[in-house]
Amino acid sequence: MIELLFCLVGIGLGVFTGLAPGIHVNTVALFLVSLAGLFDPAQLAVVIIAVAVTHTFFDFVPSILLGAPDPETSLSVLPGHRMLLEGRATEAVYLTLVGGLVSVVATLLLLPLFLFAMPLFYGAVQGWIHVVLLLLLAAMVLGAKDCRAKGFALLCFFLSGTLGLVTVNTPLISRGAILFPVFTGLFGVSTLLLSFGSTAKIPPQKRRIRDVPLGMALSGSLKGIISGMVVGTLPAVGASEATTLSHQLSRISRKSETSEREFLVSLGAVNTIVAVFSLISLYTISKARSGAAVAVQRLLPSFQMPELLVLVAVVLASAGISALLLLKSMHRMVDLMQRVDYRKATIGIIASLVMLVAWFTGAFGLLVLITSTAIGALPPLLGVKRTFSMGVLILPTILFYLA
Repeated sequence: MIELLFCLVGIGLGVFTGLAPGIHVNTVALFLVSLAGLFDPAQLAVVIIAVAVTHTFFDFVPSILLGAPDPETSLSVLPGHRMLLEGRATEAVYLTLVGGLVSVVATLLLLPLFLFAMPLFYGAVQGWIHVVLLLLLAAMVLGAKDCRAKGFALLCFFLSGTLGLVTVNTPLISRGAILFPVFTGLFGVSTLLLSFGSTAKIPPQKRRIRDVPLGMALSGSLKGIISGMVVGTLPAVGASEATTLSHQLSRISRKSETSEREFLVSLGAVNTIVAVFSLISLYTISKARSGAAVAVQRLLPSFQMPELLVLVAVVLASAGISALLLLKSMHRMVDLMQRVDYRKATIGIIASLVMLVAWFTGAFGLLVLITSTAIGALPPLLGVKRTFSMGVLILPTILFYLA
């Protein structure tokens, strides 16, 4: 019963982190780990996993609704933003919800298979991880629209990779804390600063949501599950890279509305399923492949089947409750987001993030935050995907396995 209470606390925190742009699950996980002396570590692990799963359902609301693109650039942005400009933002959020929920249920039904298959898969690729990461990088670069974009993509990758090489082994901040200012700058503060001056107008949003065909839900979720398993196995690969892989699996035509909707289902599946596979990876190969899994590993150094089953139950409960909450509230949240004073909200969130970085990592952390923010702003300014900022982890990992 007490675990259910802590699960509900985690769901509440996950709703907050999901709806607040720039607030990442890792920020909350880092804070919760610091409370290990006050609470039972197993109960804190329940909270962290509930936060991680709930966050993946709700973070599409601000990502679709805030920082909307200008109409003339809408063809070059994600399907969610295009649907926003067409007045179908609620449908876009619903599609990601379907993907997340279906993928969680399917993965948990197939849990025995994945517990058997993941060690085999990891054993097969363990000696070739650097090659797999290089192939993933090549796929990401080849996906850029022209030679100029490919060059900028490589520039962003190597700049962020150099940041990773410099910071990963610094003696000035612990390895567990250094990623906090790095990721806060690359993907949090930089995003908020760039969207701060947006003058795009959000059109009135329709309340009607079309049904999602069963085939589309299963197909999109399957691609998300396959991509999530890769992410759960390989180091330095996150949900953004899994999305790229899922995109390649889908072979999306931007002119196909059906493919566009399936892509959003797949996107929701990837986002949620990474949280599930990080637990499977932690149990089967003793590797933490996400910030939440790293936090769980610290709290529960001996991660065995009983702990896995409890946290799997937390995943299922969090996904079900989050989906219900989002279904009941998404129309209201879409209406509310359109009335938010985005400039004031942005200033408040940036100030909070800066204070948290200063609190946890000190003056050097603030320097890292400024540097990573500058690097994180480059991809959108140069017209390439933010995924290339994950060079901060991928390049050091490639060099490590090459050595």
